[in-house]
Amino acid sequence: MEYIKGIENVSFDAILALYNSVGWSAYTNKPDSLREALNNSTYIVICMDEEELVGLARSISDDVSIHYLQDILVNPLYHRKGIGRKLLEKCLLRFEHVRTHMILTDNEKKQKIFYESLGFKNCSELKETALNTFVRMRGVDLK
Repeated sequence: MEYIKGIENVSFDAILALYNSVGWSAYTNKPDSLREALNNSTYIVICMDEEELVGLARSISDDVSIHYLQDILVNPLYHRKGIGRKLLEKCLLRFEHVRTHMILTDNEKKQKIFYESLGFKNCSELKETALNTFVRMRGVDLK
């Protein structure tokens, strides 16, 4: 496996195929929006298995106070090989000088375990440091 900064040498079709492999149709149904989101990202790191794109992580940051991990995805055929962890570690290393690192995820036990294993905390479970996370999403009924 090779980890590479940026997506310059990867076809957009390969990126779409990766997003499709994990079922992220909110991105793949609007490929022009995905392309723009990728272009506006602060940092992207990918994982290649020879010529095949098998993982991608992208971040948005002001490079001082906030680092937001927007996407981290690995082709399901490559799950449980440490690729997601390595992609996230590369993002954290790039923004190690930044105070706050955040990610918004679905409420799945495996995601909770994964992010907690890398030092992330679910704000709803904090006892000594009271923090709130608020979110507003267009087109999503948040109940």
